[in-house]
Amino acid sequence: MNIVVLGGAAHMAQPAVKYLVEKEEINNIVLADLHFSKVEKIANRLGSKVQPQAVDVNKREQLANTIKGADLVLNFIGPYFKFGTKILETVIDAGIHYIDICDDHDTTLEALALNERAIEKGVTALIGMGASPGITNVLARLASDELDHVEEINTYWLVGKSELGGFGAMIHMFHIIDGKVPIFKDGELQYIPAFRKESSRTIDFGELVGEVTLYPVGHPEPVTLSQSIRGVKTVTNYGGLLPDYLNSLYKTLVDFGLTSEESIFFRNEKVSPLEFLLAYFQHKQEKNPSYFSVGKKPLGASRIEVIGVKNGERASYTFTKAGHYTMANSTSLPTAVAAYLMLKGEITEKGVIPPESINPKKILLPLKDTEFFSDARTFQLKQKLGNQTFSAQLFDTELFDEI
Repeated sequence: MNIVVLGGAAHMAQPAVKYLVEKEEINNIVLADLHFSKVEKIANRLGSKVQPQAVDVNKREQLANTIKGADLVLNFIGPYFKFGTKILETVIDAGIHYIDICDDHDTTLEALALNERAIEKGVTALIGMGASPGITNVLARLASDELDHVEEINTYWLVGKSELGGFGAMIHMFHIIDGKVPIFKDGELQYIPAFRKESSRTIDFGELVGEVTLYPVGHPEPVTLSQSIRGVKTVTNYGGLLPDYLNSLYKTLVDFGLTSEESIFFRNEKVSPLEFLLAYFQHKQEKNPSYFSVGKKPLGASRIEVIGVKNGERASYTFTKAGHYTMANSTSLPTAVAAYLMLKGEITEKGVIPPESINPKKILLPLKDTEFFSDARTFQLKQKLGNQTFSAQLFDTELFDEI
């Protein structure tokens, strides 16, 4: 079994590569990246099974040659809206299976439009298989399968403390809080202004995180869950940053046009505001590597609410995770587990598919023994059925009784 990891030097890719390199069935992993020296160092550290390779994914022929002969391509090159679906199209045309962690709603819609093309090529293209989207979708499907009728799905995420670094993630954040973003409401996909106070929600994540304000953002959950979960009338996604002042800072930068890629003349040179902003941040980080760190430990949270009817009574499932965990492990390990399952022939549906297409327990059970669920990562499930409430850690609930 051979894997090509595009963006092999990316911070988000490392937990997945570490997980997969330890699997005996996988013979070769190519770490392909524009920055060859970086993947070379990673490959040297991981051993002979891992090979570094330089690639510019903007050059289609070069990309096609890089992935030739692979059984699976993992794509960690973001932000995804900047590259669109060009990489996915190349992989599909080569007849190779594919997984990414795409977290932009517009690119997700573009990818879903390639479904028939993937089916014709016999390709499984699993998109958005990270944390959010990814495990948010998987848990939404897990709860939805337990209900007789699903009415509403709400997904929430919070990134805080020392997890705010990384220019790819920063550009993605600028994108998903700009303009209008999707929300599925009253049975149809609608678009509302992003990151506005009047449409925010206050969520209490408990002791470690506390009460935070989250806002509508341009994530894929409303796009795919509304298509996948039959009968659902409302699907939302809310996100935010911690400390709270960062939400205002990012939104101000966007609203003032300082994240625009439209070039302007400055001292007889053409430069975009975003280019200047990133260059300035790069300068500050080089002078002080901890410039973007707002705390000693990473801190994050997520919540998935599924509301509907079971046995004739109102029912809901709420999964909550909050604590000190890294975004890289939370995002990359679900990708790795899905990749291993796909290579073993346990994910076989053809076409461009979202995470909720997979049997939830197939993904969750292998994750149980990884760093995804260590420390504060275990999801707490709160179940309501009529007037009764039940709370427990995810794997201690009736959802896994038959396993």
